[in-house]
Formats: sequence, C-alpha cells, structure tokens
Amino acid sequence: MDFPCPACGGQLHWKPGANAMVCPSCSTEVQAPESEGRIKEYRLADAADKAPRGWGTETKTVGCDGCGATYDLDPASKASDCPFCGSSQIHPDDEKDVIRPESVLPFAVEKAEAVRQFRGWISGLWFRPSALKTAAQLENIQGIYIPAWTFDAQSYSQWEAESGEYYHEDEDYETEEDGKTVTRTRQVRKTRWKDANGERRGAYDDWVVQASKGLDQSALKGLLPFELAELKAYSAAYLSGMNAERYAVGLDDAWVLAQKELDSEERDKCRDAVPGDTQRSLQVKSKYSDVRFKHLLLPVWVAAYRYEGEAYRYLVNGHSGKAYGDAPYSKWKIAGCGLLVVLCILGCMGFFTAGGTIAAVLGR
Repeated sequence: MDFPCPACGGQLHWKPGANAMVCPSCSTEVQAPESEGRIKEYRLADAADKAPRGWGTETKTVGCDGCGATYDLDPASKASDCPFCGSSQIHPDDEKDVIRPESVLPFAVEKAEAVRQFRGWISGLWFRPSALKTAAQLENIQGIYIPAWTFDAQSYSQWEAESGEYYHEDEDYETEEDGKTVTRTRQVRKTRWKDANGERRGAYDDWVVQASKGLDQSALKGLLPFELAELKAYSAAYLSGMNAERYAVGLDDAWVLAQKELDSEERDKCRDAVPGDTQRSLQVKSKYSDVRFKHLLLPVWVAAYRYEGEAYRYLVNGHSGKAYGDAPYSKWKIAGCGLLVVLCILGCMGFFTAGGTIAAVLGR
C-alpha cells in the first residue's frame, strides 16, 4: 500500500504525535487515513483460520546474523546496519506466512526528542569511558515497531495448603544470675497447623508477552508501561517510514510463556487466600478458558552503538517517552574512585600526619 504525497508524488511517512503523515521531500503534511475496522481479539483455537496474514503493504524483509532479529523495511529503504545491535551483518530474508498485527500503538514521541534524551543520558553517565560520547552514533537512532501478543483468559484455580495459626505457651528455662542458676519463664511462639483448601476464579485482560528477538525481556520491561488503552486498529500508514520487527515468538509458544506467567500470578493470589498467620506446602492447579489473543506492535526508538566490539543500546518508549539504556563501564575510573575512597578512609583513621604526604605512605 502506497501513500503518495499529493504535492510531489513522494512517499508520505508517519509523523509521530501529530496523527498525520508528512512528505520528507517537500514537507507537505496531510491528515493520516483512518484505520479501517475495529480492534478484534481472536479465539486461540481459531487463529490458523481467521487471523489475517501479512502486513497489508509491500515490504522488504532483512535478517541480522549478529543478533538474529528479522525486520521489515520500506522497499525503497537501504538497510546498512541492524537497528538492534549496530551490526552490518544483515541479509535479505524470505517472506513468511505471519499473522498480521491486529492493533498498533502509534509513535507519539518525535525522533528529535529521542535524540535529545539520548544526548542527556550519555552525558550524565558515571564511571563510563570518556570516549563513549563520541563513539555512540546518534544518526543511527531508528523508530521500530516491536511485536507482542496479548491474551485474555478466564482462570479457575484449586489450591491446597497447610494453614498455620500462631499461639504462645509458657516455657521454663534456666539462666545464671549473680553466679547462681535460677529458673525463669518466657513465652514461646508456636504454630498450630491444619489442612486448608479452596478455589478462585479470575479474569485476565491484555496480558502482554513480547515476541521480539532484537530486544530481550528485561530491556522491554525497562520501557513499561505501554498505554494499551490507546491502541489503534492496525493500518499500514503507521508503518510508513518506520521499521517493524517480525515476531520471533510464535503464537503457540507465546501462549505457553503466558501460561507460566499466569500460573505464577495465580499461585500468588491463592497464597493470599490461605487463612491463618502463615502457610506451607501450597499446591495450585490452574486452568484457563475462553482464551483470546491479538497481535500488536509497540513503538520504540532504538539507538544501537558499538564500543570496543560490544553492542549497546539506548531505548525510548515511542509513545510515553520513558527511556532505558545500557553502556560499558570504565575500569580505570572505577579503580581510581576505589583508590580515592581508600585514601579518604586512611586519612580519617589518622594514618596521615598533618604534614604527611601520599609519598610518605608509599615509603618515601
């Protein structure tokens, strides 16, 4: 699907925060086309038959040998470095029969704001190499839609546990006082155990499982939350001028991961339901029904840079502006700070005389 500029015929790109599209050639701005239809959630069992396929527009697919990510570009884009790891080891990749995104959270943070945050972040880092400020390449910051799945489900859990109630008993004990052994009484807390069981029903809405290979789970969690209440029905217009990663975690595998997370959530809720003061031997069996899913895209600005052969990234939530990044440490700065701390401690201990010097400490 093309979005030609009405003035010069160039390709319109999505303009973050404006609900509009702009031509990078002549700066003509037009209202973004309304996304068609509404956001749907499909039953998990019907995914193979009812979920639409593809992106709904022509794309060029590339893969990275460095981090393993696969993402789709505008056909006119010239891929040079991977946006996730900065590697130049990219290659054309085959199109797959992928489930089309059902919804998208459009970019609202502009590139200039993401660059401003990146500059401020990297200049304020402590214990980092001084050369890092010039090594990190700001021009490589890119807007990428990260794939994710959400699940809705009804839960039913049965639990069994031993419920403990505290009580106190008087206990005699011997101790020495004034050189004599005497008997005293103290209260000792004990636990009375009894069997307990119960059940609970619950509901989960939009439980998110990220499906990216370019970003790990901890990196994406550093950008949470994404305002899913502001999701829009998918339209190829949101992808114009942006990259979109193809999901690396398929629907079935994502549901397996979601169940593990939901099981943990259910276990915590059942633990809270056990009566008494304490508990032990909790066992929980959970089942899920009426499972529904949708495939969505989340906006992220990614600045991938390399320092001494290692890949580092700075990320900005493309909707809220929340940032997350990692950077190398300077062992020399850390060692120097450690030495300064040691010298300060020695000084506080009076190791240096009033007229002493560090040279005296070194044996001169």
